Amino acid sequence: MADFVIRNTLIVDGTGNPGFHGSVAVEGGQIVEVGAVTVSASVSVDAEGLVLAPGIIDSHTHFDAQITWDPMVSPSIAHGVTTVLIGNFGFTIAPCKPEHRDVTMLNLVRVEGMSLKAMELGIDWGFESFSDYLDLLETKGVGPKVGAFVGHSSVRTYVMGDEAAHRPAMEAEVESMREIVTDALKAGAVGFATSTSPSHNGADGSPMPPRLAEKQELRRLVGALGEQRKGVFMLTKGGTTPVPFLKSLAAGYAV
Repeated sequence: MADFVIRNTLIVDGTGNPGFHGSVAVEGGQIVEVGAVTVSASVSVDAEGLVLAPGIIDSHTHFDAQITWDPMVSPSIAHGVTTVLIGNFGFTIAPCKPEHRDVTMLNLVRVEGMSLKAMELGIDWGFESFSDYLDLLETKGVGPKVGAFVGHSSVRTYVMGDEAAHRPAMEAEVESMREIVTDALKAGAVGFATSTSPSHNGADGSPMPPRLAEKQELRRLVGALGEQRKGVFMLTKGGTTPVPFLKSLAAGYAV
C-alpha cells in the first residue's frame, strides 16, 4: 500500500515530454507508480485542474538577507521553487563582523537594488561566521532546500575591513581568507562565489571587494575547494579573469 496517491492531475515530469493526465503514487518517500496507478493508498488527493511537476531549482538568487526574516523566501515558493541557491556573485551577508553590517547592506542596495529599510528592520544578525549563519537558518527553519555559497565579498571585508574595496590583499590576508573559505566548506557551503564584473560597484562607487583580488588570491581561494575535494566555483566574469586563466584554475582545482 502506498502512503499517498495524487490523482487526476496533469503530470509534467521534467523530461521534456508533453504533459499527460494521470496519478502518482508515493511510498516511503519514493515515487512507485506514475500514470495509471493500481496500488491502494492510505491517503488519496484529488488534484483535478492542477499540474504536478518536479520542484524547480532556482540556481541564482540573492535571498541571503531575506531568508533570515522570510524563511519561505516569497514569492519563490508560490512559483514552484523547492530549492534555492544563495550567495551568487559572492555578495553574501556572512561572514560579517558587527562593524561591517552597514557597508554590507549599503553594497546590496547598490548592486542588487535591495531595500535598505527592509534589511535594517528585517535581517537577523545572530551570526558572525559562515557556520553561525548556517546554524541560524537551521534553527529558524526554512521552507525550501537551501544551498549557500561562501561569498568573496564578505570574506574579503571580514579580513580587510574598509580596505577590501581599495587594494590587493597581502599574503597573510589571503591566508586568512583561505582559512575562512575552508571552514565554510566544512560547515556546509556548496562552494565559493565571486565576481570580476566591471558593472559591480559598491555603495560609494568603489569596485565591490572581489574585483580587487589579484589572480594569486583567486588561485588560493579556489584552491581551498580542491583541497577539500568538494564545492562549486561560481564566477561572474569580467575582463580580469580571461578564459585561459579560468582553465588553469579548473586544472588546479582538479588536482
